[in-house]
Amino acid sequence: MNFELNGSRLREARRYRHMTIADLADKASVTKQMISRYERGNSTPGLEVFQKIIQALKFPLDYFTTEDQLEFQDGGTFFRSRLTATQSEKQPSETYKRATAIVRDYFGEFIDFPELTDDQFENDTPRQAAIKLRNRWGLGDSPIPNMMRLLETHGLIVAVVDSGSNKIDAQSGFYTVDSRSYYIVLVDSASHSFYREQSTQAHELGHRVLHANILNPQELDAEDYRTMEKEASQFASEFLLPAQAFEKTLGTDKLDLKHYVFLKSHWHVSIAAMLYRARDLNLVTADEYLKLQKKLSYRQWRKVEPLDLNTPSPKPVLLKQSLDLLMKQNILDPSELSHELGIKYGTPFPNEILAEVIGVDLSQFSGEIVQLKPLVK
Repeated sequence: MNFELNGSRLREARRYRHMTIADLADKASVTKQMISRYERGNSTPGLEVFQKIIQALKFPLDYFTTEDQLEFQDGGTFFRSRLTATQSEKQPSETYKRATAIVRDYFGEFIDFPELTDDQFENDTPRQAAIKLRNRWGLGDSPIPNMMRLLETHGLIVAVVDSGSNKIDAQSGFYTVDSRSYYIVLVDSASHSFYREQSTQAHELGHRVLHANILNPQELDAEDYRTMEKEASQFASEFLLPAQAFEKTLGTDKLDLKHYVFLKSHWHVSIAAMLYRARDLNLVTADEYLKLQKKLSYRQWRKVEPLDLNTPSPKPVLLKQSLDLLMKQNILDPSELSHELGIKYGTPFPNEILAEVIGVDLSQFSGEIVQLKPLVK
């Protein structure tokens, strides 16, 4: 068997599986130096070693022996917890982001998706940008019952994925496929609750309108990154809780936590976020805010608030509905998708990843494209 190993694909698959070079070397029964040589393209493994690598990484054989067929460009990723998450914890996002963008691009041949509009306000303050976007999208000062659906309606592509980290709530950024740009929002499947996810997704929208195509988040130092994150949070606060409307609903019961429980079902935002917003708008004093925080702790509402356990988180629908429609029209069988992506893009992703970013059960896919026989000892 003669083949050329794509070293960058090997590195990507290893990082996606959270493996170090030493981990993979141990599973492949070779030295760390050999894995490094494979990834740099300085050497090609023999068939037996290659089998072990594929079995360890669980990616299709073709993924390691093909090249990109189109031009791809990652516009940088905004991580909700960049300063605390390790590089290893962030690495799977590169694969998820690329897979989501490529699936969206492929489906776009057949599906009429909502257009991603040019909503950027880099010269405005976060508050001004949030107000302008609310007006542009016709939201007025009404509550937003479903941020995820709002994002999808306006052309952003959302996927719920398992980052393998409890430090990353979400991430987002542009990804370009052959000059076609998509804004990808990846929400971690281990997110806390629907209400906190609302703020997380509004935060990522803040990056879209304030920072994307202007800043490369991977090039910012810690101080500048904190500033950028603060701006995205300020945008999210104004976008989810418009100042005047929120103040009006807060009324005279601003020190009563029970009132915030009622407001939670109205604004679809966590109590913690509303308390922070009330303090930020000077609707409560510093002392009053501290007392409210102590009450929150006393009631053990820090991690789980009222309504959290009774409110399921929504799931993305754009890519799932697209696949359903293509199946109904006999245009695509899920078992063929990886193969089709391999032909057009040179990226035959594992069915596991495709099912995750589309938001369907893996059982809809009928196994990997190529399976190697177990090694006979």
